[in-house]
Amino acid sequence: MPRSNPVRASREPSASTEHYLRAILELREERGYARVVDIATRVGVTKGTVSLTLGQLSERGLVRFDSARFPLLTPAGRRVATDVRGRYTIVLAFLTEVMGLAPERASAEACRWEHVVSHEVADRLLDLVRFSADSPALSRALDQFRKFHRQCSAEARCATCAVRGPVESYCAIVEPLKLPDRRA
Repeated sequence: MPRSNPVRASREPSASTEHYLRAILELREERGYARVVDIATRVGVTKGTVSLTLGQLSERGLVRFDSARFPLLTPAGRRVATDVRGRYTIVLAFLTEVMGLAPERASAEACRWEHVVSHEVADRLLDLVRFSADSPALSRALDQFRKFHRQCSAEARCATCAVRGPVESYCAIVEPLKLPDRRA
C-alpha cells in the first residue's frame, strides 16, 4: 500500500542529508564505525565539510556521537537512511531487471532517482519488478524490449526525432501519446 505522501515534500531531508546518513549507515554496517575521513571519501567532500555537516545533522536530531566521537544515527536518522537506501534498491532493480540497463549505469541513475522518487512511485516500480519476475508473458515482452533499440542518425533529421542539440535524440513518439498537461 502506498504511503500517505505521494510527492516528496520540502520538509523532507535534502539529497545531501540523505547521502550523509546513508554513508554513515553503510559504513557502520561494513566496519562497525564511521569516521569523518571515511564519510568524506564516500560522499566525495572534504573532512571539514563532513565535520560541519555532522554538527548540523546532530542539531536536527539525525546524528549523535559515541564516546570516540564517531557519528551514530538516531532512530530518525536511521529511518531516513534506510528509506533512501530502499528507494535506491527498488530503482536499481527496475533499471536493471525491467529496463535492462548495465549495472554501472543503473547504479548511477538510481543514485540520482533515490532522492526524488516518491514512495508511491517506488512502490509501483517494485510491483512492476516483482510482477515481471512472476509473469512469463511480461518477462518475454521485456526481453524483446531490452533487445529493441531505436536507431536514429545523428546527422540526418528523421521522422521520429524531435529535439536536436546537446542531446543527440529524443524520440517524438511521445507526441502522439497526448500526455496530460500537468501545469494546470
